[in-house]
Amino acid sequence: MNKLAVTMYIVHTLRDTHHILTVIYKQQMKIKLILTILLSLITILGKAQSRYNIIYEKQLGQNFAGENINAGFHLLDYADSLFIPKKIIKTENNFAKVINPIFRFSKLFLSNYLITDYAMTMNHERFGHGYRMLEAGGSIDKIVYNMPPPFTNEFSYINATYPENFTIQQELMYRLGGSETNLVLTDVMRKNILLDERFNYNFGLAYLYGSNDMPGYTAFVTNPAADPIQYRQNINQLYGAELLTREKMRTYSFIALLTDPINFYAFKSVFYDYIVKGRHSSRIGMIKLSNRLKYLPRFRFEYTPYGPELVYQNYFKLNSKLLLFSFSHSDPDLPNSWRVLANIWNIKLSNQISLNLSGQIWDQPNIEFYQNDKLIAFEGFGGQFISTVNYDISKDKNLYGFTLQVGYKSTGYAIGEQLNKGLIIRGGLTFKLGNKSL
Repeated sequence: MNKLAVTMYIVHTLRDTHHILTVIYKQQMKIKLILTILLSLITILGKAQSRYNIIYEKQLGQNFAGENINAGFHLLDYADSLFIPKKIIKTENNFAKVINPIFRFSKLFLSNYLITDYAMTMNHERFGHGYRMLEAGGSIDKIVYNMPPPFTNEFSYINATYPENFTIQQELMYRLGGSETNLVLTDVMRKNILLDERFNYNFGLAYLYGSNDMPGYTAFVTNPAADPIQYRQNINQLYGAELLTREKMRTYSFIALLTDPINFYAFKSVFYDYIVKGRHSSRIGMIKLSNRLKYLPRFRFEYTPYGPELVYQNYFKLNSKLLLFSFSHSDPDLPNSWRVLANIWNIKLSNQISLNLSGQIWDQPNIEFYQNDKLIAFEGFGGQFISTVNYDISKDKNLYGFTLQVGYKSTGYAIGEQLNKGLIIRGGLTFKLGNKSL
């Protein structure tokens, strides 16, 4: 009987193993089929079209702010191209070569610098820290804006009332929220820049502020009350040991600052192309892999409620089509986490309808937070998928139409989104004035 039982056990085990392998094989074939269809759609039907969105969402969160502020910069950029001259002395001579750059620098300093600082700082405070506090059930008491140097030497700040129930990871979310929302904003900006392969100078200061908000703040600010220092202290408190040091975070910050090629183009577009040469926009370069394929890598880190994630982003341009694939993982001294993300822009379904697809999956360590005074705990696998439908009414001199974004995320952290699971619904107007690079 014992031998028979062992034999039957082996038979059942082999049968179950065969079944599991069969299921895995079928799933792999399905994934391959989906990828084949998707890549076919990208290759045949995709067509790049930068666009700007004026959208609404119920929670008035970070994606709401990122899209609308980008639309505001586009309106400013378009008005600038129509009404503000690049030269006040039209004759080309040595005097003009001095006076015109001085005029452009003065215009940049007294308008672009101040407008950009206000927009990006208020995004940092209201839609970063403020949004994460409201999400946790707290409230915003006041936001104080202080002008940038040399007008003042004071930081802007927000005062908030904490809810009665508040976990240390919700404190981490509050601390990271300011820089997080500017990453969301510059992700939208970078997408449009790469679709056009041009950088309009009116976006330059905003990109340098937003994309470098997190690494710059971490690398250079030493005030004990600063968000990166408070974040690092909270992480070490969460895990009961000094796993995250200032030296380590400064190293990550300097790598992020130096390995974003768009930083170079942003700086060049403002201080060389515009101020020196008087150009409204300039071309950007990507690594040419073939006659049809271009590539642009970049590194950054993102603060999360369980520690910083190191992010490796890879942008591909196939003819005029743009794709993003990224992989991220936790610091080796912190609990393991990873994330895989893919974005595809402008899959054409018809002459008027196009799709954007965005998906990510992750494995995260424990996250605890209160929602309506109920403690929610999550760890493990999760994901998010968002589909955007654009319906274009006109594509002549100006592009305009409607956009609707629908998706779902599971419980867990995803940049710019709520912690809890739920539907994602946003919608509004989509447009591009001029519909060509200026």
